[in-house]
Amino acid sequence: MKAFFRKFVVLSSAVAAMALLAACASAQPAAPVAQQSRPGESNKPADTPQATGYARPELLVETAWLATNLNDPKLRILDVRAADKYQQGHIPGAINLNSGQLDQKYGEVQDVAPAEKVAEVLGNLGVGSDSKVVIYDDASTLSAGRVFWVMDYYSHPSLAILNGGFPKWDIEKREVTRQATKVEPAKFTTKADASKRADAAYVKANLGKSSVSLCDVRSPDEYTGKDVRANRGGAIPGATNVDWANNVTTGATPQMKLASDLKKLYTEAGVTPEKEVITYCQTGVRAAQSYYTLKLLGYTNVRNYDGSWQEWGNDPSLPLEKKGS
Repeated sequence: MKAFFRKFVVLSSAVAAMALLAACASAQPAAPVAQQSRPGESNKPADTPQATGYARPELLVETAWLATNLNDPKLRILDVRAADKYQQGHIPGAINLNSGQLDQKYGEVQDVAPAEKVAEVLGNLGVGSDSKVVIYDDASTLSAGRVFWVMDYYSHPSLAILNGGFPKWDIEKREVTRQATKVEPAKFTTKADASKRADAAYVKANLGKSSVSLCDVRSPDEYTGKDVRANRGGAIPGATNVDWANNVTTGATPQMKLASDLKKLYTEAGVTPEKEVITYCQTGVRAAQSYYTLKLLGYTNVRNYDGSWQEWGNDPSLPLEKKGS
């Protein structure tokens, strides 16, 4: 009986010791919560894609980040979907922008609108020079990429695109509203950065230069001249084809591909960071998305040929080559 009692005491002591250790462990300070950040800042929260290796992670924000920052008074969210979709439901605080308002037709070519028009449109939407802007669409970042490039061309300092856009926000059952956002007009200051845009004369002057990489982001059929969308089919001489669609995932919520996949895609095509890269497509929209992708990867010298094939393919004085011949 005494032996049994001694064993019981030892066992009870062990159990008590284990309980004490567990209590001490639970009393340890909790791990620090990742500090929230905003577009344009480097201290990205844990739910952002920083771990995937983007050189400029501040240019791409996740839905979780946006959900926790909706009440930031400096934040301006641009919904660049069609107006009827915006009316059916949008992210709280978002302002609807028709991306075509930032363009203007010059002859037969649709290019970026002049500074005063862009300043007026964005200012009327409450976007000021100190606004932190997040852009989203439902078109695999095509429309968002175009607006990003226009605002970057006009030197707005704080820009980001919402990864997955509205489809990802909606499928995650995050808050949606039909109430239009009311904003006070703001002063949007524009300063065109010529290093971010190319015209036909600039492209022609740089043909054949080893330091310049022409990146045709159209479909392979457009590139080879099988799919003709101008008076002439083909490609700008020396251009490499990297279809913009390869920048994003497929499925219900297309998102930007991982940095490692994108780096491989462009490096294997010879579009490398030490070169000046000129992107082009048909109208400068897909090219703007690829411009954004390269900026996300850390490319510092990138231009969007805004006139693209709508200009080049319709001008018989400009050289071209048939890649499929």
